[in-house]
Amino acid sequence: MASPVVDSDIAFIGGGFRTTTFLSSAPALLRHRVRVYERGPGVGPGGFARYGITTTSIGSRFFKHLDLSGPFAPLAHSPALTDVAHAEQPVAMHRLADALTTLGRTLQSALGTEGTRLDSTVVAVHADSDRHRVDVQLADGSTESARHAVLATGRTERAHPELASWRTKVLLSGSVIATARRSEIKGRLLAAHGRPVVVAGSSHSAMSALQILLDLRTELRAEHPGAPLPTVHVVRRGPARLMHDSADRAHRNQVPGRERPFDPARDVCPATGIVYRDSGLRHRSRALYCALWAGELPGATLVDAAVLADASDRFEEAAIVVQALGYRGQAPDLYVDGVLVRPGDSPDRLLADDDGALLVSGTAHPLLSVLRVEPTPLDRRDNTAYASDLYQRLAGRLDRLTAPVAEVSA
Repeated sequence: MASPVVDSDIAFIGGGFRTTTFLSSAPALLRHRVRVYERGPGVGPGGFARYGITTTSIGSRFFKHLDLSGPFAPLAHSPALTDVAHAEQPVAMHRLADALTTLGRTLQSALGTEGTRLDSTVVAVHADSDRHRVDVQLADGSTESARHAVLATGRTERAHPELASWRTKVLLSGSVIATARRSEIKGRLLAAHGRPVVVAGSSHSAMSALQILLDLRTELRAEHPGAPLPTVHVVRRGPARLMHDSADRAHRNQVPGRERPFDPARDVCPATGIVYRDSGLRHRSRALYCALWAGELPGATLVDAAVLADASDRFEEAAIVVQALGYRGQAPDLYVDGVLVRPGDSPDRLLADDDGALLVSGTAHPLLSVLRVEPTPLDRRDNTAYASDLYQRLAGRLDRLTAPVAEVSA
């Protein structure tokens, strides 16, 4: 069977962190006709360049699959990349963004002018099983085709229904930690005239937002002595995922091959007795949460509410509500054989198998893949092995699917 006449072999929808690190982990894929569609002005950093926070993982984890061979070989001497790739501690987000920008420029050069579509928003992806092709529809009305499409569109915060009653004063956590909005947030804190700020959630994004709010309070106290400043209430719906209930439970719940083995000497705090988990809050976020939990953060309190409505009095009196209730995958409209199987505004998760193939009604689709768009599934939360070999498995699958027919026959 002849290969379809298409514009590219593999179309990546999104050119941020996932696409950049994936392709730099599998340089051999670049022998195929790869095209990257990115809505921003360049491949690489995605949204990371916007955030004035520290990473939630150590720097080296972001580049653990990096293969500095082929077109990426010169980057072995790039300080911007190697400083982060060798870091064994969290790094400032702007350093990660700089490293990804450097990597992205090299990838763009390797792809050539036909391999990137910058400032291009994909609004729909049409998979046609009979024609063995995928059509990529752009916002400007044009359509391009590929033999396979990989959804690497990242995540977004969506308005949470439990906060609908207070929507007019809700800020998404991403806007609070964005460097471009720092002055605006600072002004809003001053304008609150002492009315509290409520952070809904106790995730990494909640702790990042809390840190920014506390930093801004400190700045305002120095700039406006005597001005009333808001207290920050953090509303959690359950215990943060940073601890086991006991050392005994840590032993009993250990899943071999999934979590780092529990070590009482390392994982139990001698002062508080907290039994840390291998996953969940880490590094600076974990330390901040523990200080909050212990009542050691001036100007911040922890509030328990099984559902957010249980803390309605807090939300009512707040001047600002920060939503930090997690991110969800985003994607364009997805069509399979002319049928809309998932609209872009769908609340449904983008599910994939262990090879990255998009699951449509539970079946892996041969023309579509997903590159870690959704957060870790709830049933895999404490599994540090989850998706650890995804890059390798997906690269092998894409290589096979887009190999010339003669090569497959051989």
